[in-house]
Amino acid sequence: MDQDRTFPGNEAGGDDGGGGADGGCGGAGATAAQRSRSVFDAGLDSFTGSLVLQGVEILDQDQAGVVLTRLDQLGRWVQAQQAKVLHRIEGIFRDEMFFASGKLEPGLAFSLAAEEAATILGVPTGTAAMRMNEAGTLCDTHSATLAKLESGALSYGHVQAVLDQSQNIPAGELPGFEAELLAVAVAGQTGSQFRVKARRLRENKYPETIQKRQRTAFEKRRVVLDPGCDGMSWLSAFLPAEKAQAIFTQLSKAARGEQSAGDPRMVDQLRADILEDLLLDHDDRDTSCGKTPSGGGKTNSNRARGEILVLINAETLFGADEQPAELHGYGPISPETARRMAREAAKWTPVERDPETEEILRVGRRRKIPAGLQRWLRARDGTCRFPGCRSNAVISEIDHTRPWAQGGKTDHDNLEHLCRRHHMFKTEGFWKACQPEAGIIEWTSPGGRTYRTDPHLALVSKPPGIPKPPATAPGSAPAPVGSPVPEGYESDPPPF
Repeated sequence: MDQDRTFPGNEAGGDDGGGGADGGCGGAGATAAQRSRSVFDAGLDSFTGSLVLQGVEILDQDQAGVVLTRLDQLGRWVQAQQAKVLHRIEGIFRDEMFFASGKLEPGLAFSLAAEEAATILGVPTGTAAMRMNEAGTLCDTHSATLAKLESGALSYGHVQAVLDQSQNIPAGELPGFEAELLAVAVAGQTGSQFRVKARRLRENKYPETIQKRQRTAFEKRRVVLDPGCDGMSWLSAFLPAEKAQAIFTQLSKAARGEQSAGDPRMVDQLRADILEDLLLDHDDRDTSCGKTPSGGGKTNSNRARGEILVLINAETLFGADEQPAELHGYGPISPETARRMAREAAKWTPVERDPETEEILRVGRRRKIPAGLQRWLRARDGTCRFPGCRSNAVISEIDHTRPWAQGGKTDHDNLEHLCRRHHMFKTEGFWKACQPEAGIIEWTSPGGRTYRTDPHLALVSKPPGIPKPPATAPGSAPAPVGSPVPEGYESDPPPF
């Protein structure tokens, strides 16, 4: 398997430097820059091709190992090139974008650059921001680490460990410490093994950095919900290590106690069930699937009840069929779970759904206009409507696609949910949005790229001749309600 690691652009940067007789700002310098640019543009046209691996089926064990090693090295080389390009994108936004203040704003420029990279790569904004931040560090202060990645000597996991353990090291001592880390990293350590050794090396050499690092890490504490499969989700918390350990220990002790009392559940199941019992109201505890609440009747003053939207047809609701229901923001759930949630719901919101197309026709028949409009848009959007953003619509803001001050109407086909961050991006004009069709949002990035986001559910705004259905007609959906109306939308008319 042959591979050529020279790609267009790597060799095209030598003509527009600052030295030599033609290196100034005059016509000759401009000509050199134009010539360099034309070479690069021509190279982009040939930035295609194929890397073929033939005869895999006849490889012996040694040959397969060699090929796998070379493929891994190629992947590491690609990651190094991505880091260079990500750093260049950040530089473009930092150096060429001025904002309303007339001044450069590095933080905002970085944020916009990361958003642009996220949409190009199709990854979450946080992932792109992390990679762009790492790219900047590699290109600025850790060129030796970047070179090791480019040569294939290090995996990206090793690189991240080097960068992580290099934080808060005095600038004058950083190159020497980086060299020590790299010497350990290339000695055949796996990523996890190297991370442990690198942390010990830093703590032994620079023990005074531990407190500062812990304070910085403490500011990043959070709770994360990650939807899983088969009606389950992961709920994780990033906490101080000693508190996380104490919580886990307490859950384990309680689980062992339940087992000693004869509970047949496994320890992992008990830990999860006890955690749920502690955080939810007693009446919300699920006794299905053989699960029983742990004793004690404990309560928690921090409990809160929010809105949960479940879409379920009337036949399933009353047990006439077993069609899956839809938990808003998650996806399909079992009809048994949906019926239980309907029984426990404090209030219902009827949802009319076309039985043939399954399109949502309207949500709610309340006289209170803002609540109906809010629920309708929430059912349609599901999340923030920015490309790739998954912030739930419940914690997002309702925005006029065409601003109200510019004649935009307060109607369903000129409204969308945006999280606070992306609402600011649109309001400030960095990203531009339009709604060519009701619910279809088209975005233009600062780099001129266009993206389209579709609604979470297909909605029909004003279908003619639709009779008013009874509250429990086919196509109804129960939903506990209780979310406040966003400020400023008290007088908006409903979309139906």
